[in-house]
Amino acid sequence: MHAPTFYLLDSMNILKKDIKSLLPKGVFLIDLKEDPHRRMLKCIIDSENPVDLDLTTSISKDIHNSGILEKSYPEGMSLSVSSVGIDTPIKEAYQFKKNINKSISLSMTKNGKSFSTEVKIVDVKDDLIEVKRKDVEKEWIPIAKIDHAKLIIKFN
Repeated sequence: MHAPTFYLLDSMNILKKDIKSLLPKGVFLIDLKEDPHRRMLKCIIDSENPVDLDLTTSISKDIHNSGILEKSYPEGMSLSVSSVGIDTPIKEAYQFKKNINKSISLSMTKNGKSFSTEVKIVDVKDDLIEVKRKDVEKEWIPIAKIDHAKLIIKFN
Protein backbone atom coordinates (compact mmCIF):
# COMPACT_ATOMS: atom_id res chain seq x y z
CA MET A 1 0.00 0.00 0.00
CA HIS A 2 1.37 3.43 -0.95
CA ALA A 3 1.61 6.36 1.44
CA PRO A 4 -1.01 9.06 0.87
CA THR A 5 0.14 11.93 -1.34
CA PHE A 6 -0.22 14.51 1.45
CA TYR A 7 2.16 12.41 3.61
CA LEU A 8 4.76 12.29 0.84
CA LEU A 9 4.48 16.04 0.24
CA ASP A 10 4.72 16.75 3.96
CA SER A 11 7.81 14.53 4.38
CA MET A 12 9.45 16.22 1.36
CA ASN A 13 8.71 19.65 2.86
CA ILE A 14 10.24 18.56 6.16
CA LEU A 15 13.32 17.25 4.31
CA LYS A 16 13.64 20.55 2.39
CA LYS A 17 13.43 22.48 5.66
CA ASP A 18 16.05 20.24 7.27
CA ILE A 19 18.43 20.62 4.32
CA LYS A 20 17.93 24.40 4.21
CA SER A 21 18.92 24.59 7.87
CA LEU A 22 22.28 22.95 7.01
CA LEU A 23 23.19 25.33 4.18
CA PRO A 24 25.83 28.00 4.77
CA LYS A 25 24.76 31.66 4.79
CA GLY A 26 24.20 32.93 1.25
CA VAL A 27 23.48 29.45 -0.17
CA PHE A 28 19.94 28.62 -1.25
CA LEU A 29 18.11 25.35 -1.92
CA ILE A 30 16.59 25.78 -5.36
CA ASP A 31 15.09 22.32 -5.79
CA LEU A 32 15.03 18.87 -4.26
CA LYS A 33 14.14 16.02 -6.61
CA GLU A 34 13.58 12.43 -5.63
CA ASP A 35 14.08 9.58 -8.12
CA PRO A 36 12.72 6.53 -6.24
CA HIS A 37 13.58 4.13 -9.10
CA ARG A 38 17.29 5.03 -8.99
CA ARG A 39 17.13 5.65 -5.22
CA MET A 40 18.62 9.10 -5.82
CA LEU A 41 17.95 12.43 -4.16
CA LYS A 42 19.15 15.42 -6.19
CA CYS A 43 19.72 18.65 -4.28
CA ILE A 44 20.13 21.74 -6.47
CA ILE A 45 21.67 24.80 -4.84
CA ASP A 46 22.61 28.33 -5.80
CA SER A 47 24.59 31.01 -4.06
CA GLU A 48 25.30 34.72 -4.06
CA ASN A 49 28.86 33.67 -4.97
CA PRO A 50 30.01 31.09 -7.53
CA VAL A 51 29.22 27.50 -6.56
CA ASP A 52 32.30 25.29 -6.81
CA LEU A 53 33.10 21.63 -6.17
CA ASP A 54 34.38 22.35 -2.65
CA LEU A 55 31.03 23.90 -1.70
CA THR A 56 28.89 21.09 -3.14
CA THR A 57 31.14 18.47 -1.52
CA SER A 58 30.98 20.24 1.85
CA ILE A 59 27.18 20.48 1.71
CA SER A 60 26.89 16.83 0.68
CA LYS A 61 29.03 15.79 3.69
CA ASP A 62 26.97 18.02 6.02
CA ILE A 63 23.74 16.41 4.81
CA HIS A 64 25.16 12.88 5.17
CA ASN A 65 26.61 13.59 8.64
CA SER A 66 23.34 15.16 9.88
CA GLY A 67 21.42 11.88 9.77
CA ILE A 68 18.40 13.44 8.03
CA LEU A 69 18.70 11.09 5.04
CA GLU A 70 18.57 8.02 7.28
CA LYS A 71 15.53 9.47 9.03
CA SER A 72 13.70 10.04 5.71
CA TYR A 73 15.09 7.00 3.88
CA PRO A 74 15.79 4.18 6.36
CA GLU A 75 16.55 1.81 3.47
CA GLY A 76 19.13 4.19 1.98
CA MET A 77 19.22 6.84 -0.72
CA SER A 78 22.07 8.27 -2.84
CA LEU A 79 22.59 12.01 -2.70
CA SER A 80 23.72 14.36 -5.44
CA VAL A 81 24.38 18.03 -4.68
CA SER A 82 24.86 20.31 -7.68
CA SER A 83 24.51 23.93 -8.75
CA VAL A 84 21.87 25.34 -11.05
CA GLY A 85 22.54 25.04 -14.76
CA ILE A 86 23.08 27.94 -17.12
CA ASP A 87 19.64 27.25 -18.55
CA THR A 88 17.94 27.77 -15.18
CA PRO A 89 15.59 30.79 -15.07
CA ILE A 90 16.77 33.79 -13.05
CA LYS A 91 14.20 34.65 -10.36
CA GLU A 92 15.83 36.08 -7.25
CA ALA A 93 17.60 39.40 -6.66
CA TYR A 94 20.89 37.66 -5.80
CA GLN A 95 20.75 35.80 -9.15
CA PHE A 96 20.32 39.09 -11.03
CA LYS A 97 23.24 40.56 -9.02
CA LYS A 98 25.46 37.65 -10.06
CA ASN A 99 24.72 38.47 -13.67
CA ILE A 100 25.33 42.25 -13.71
CA ASN A 101 26.80 43.30 -17.09
CA LYS A 102 25.41 40.16 -18.74
CA SER A 103 22.61 39.90 -21.28
CA ILE A 104 19.37 38.15 -20.45
CA SER A 105 16.15 37.36 -22.25
CA LEU A 106 13.38 39.03 -20.31
CA SER A 107 9.67 38.21 -20.61
CA MET A 108 7.04 40.48 -19.08
CA THR A 109 3.41 41.41 -19.42
CA LYS A 110 2.67 45.06 -20.12
CA ASN A 111 -0.82 46.44 -20.69
CA GLY A 112 -2.15 42.88 -20.80
CA LYS A 113 0.25 41.76 -23.54
CA SER A 114 3.24 39.46 -23.15
CA PHE A 115 6.52 40.48 -24.73
CA SER A 116 10.14 39.38 -24.64
CA THR A 117 13.24 41.47 -25.09
CA GLU A 118 16.98 41.20 -24.70
CA VAL A 119 18.44 43.45 -22.00
CA LYS A 120 21.74 43.92 -20.23
CA ILE A 121 21.61 43.96 -16.42
CA VAL A 122 23.17 47.23 -15.23
CA ASP A 123 22.39 47.20 -11.49
CA VAL A 124 20.23 45.55 -8.82
CA LYS A 125 18.77 47.36 -5.82
CA ASP A 126 16.42 45.60 -3.42
CA ASP A 127 13.65 44.14 -5.60
CA LEU A 128 14.45 46.18 -8.73
CA ILE A 129 16.81 45.59 -11.63
CA GLU A 130 18.21 48.33 -13.81
CA VAL A 131 18.46 47.24 -17.44
CA LYS A 132 19.65 48.71 -20.71
CA ARG A 133 17.93 47.81 -23.95
CA LYS A 134 18.99 48.64 -27.46
CA ASP A 135 17.75 52.15 -28.33
CA VAL A 136 16.13 52.62 -24.90
CA GLU A 137 17.39 54.56 -21.90
CA LYS A 138 18.21 52.60 -18.78
CA GLU A 139 15.11 51.61 -16.85
CA TRP A 140 14.28 50.07 -13.47
CA ILE A 141 12.04 47.01 -13.51
CA PRO A 142 10.47 45.41 -10.41
CA ILE A 143 11.57 41.77 -10.20
CA ALA A 144 7.98 40.82 -9.31
CA LYS A 145 6.83 42.09 -12.75
CA ILE A 146 9.21 39.74 -14.60
CA ASP A 147 7.49 36.61 -15.91
CA HIS A 148 10.69 34.87 -17.04
CA ALA A 149 14.38 35.77 -17.25
CA LYS A 150 17.15 33.64 -18.68
CA LEU A 151 20.84 34.21 -19.26
CA ILE A 152 21.83 34.59 -22.90
CA ILE A 153 24.92 32.55 -23.67
CA LYS A 154 27.14 34.13 -26.32
CA PHE A 155 30.09 32.41 -27.95
CA ASN A 156 32.82 34.46 -29.59
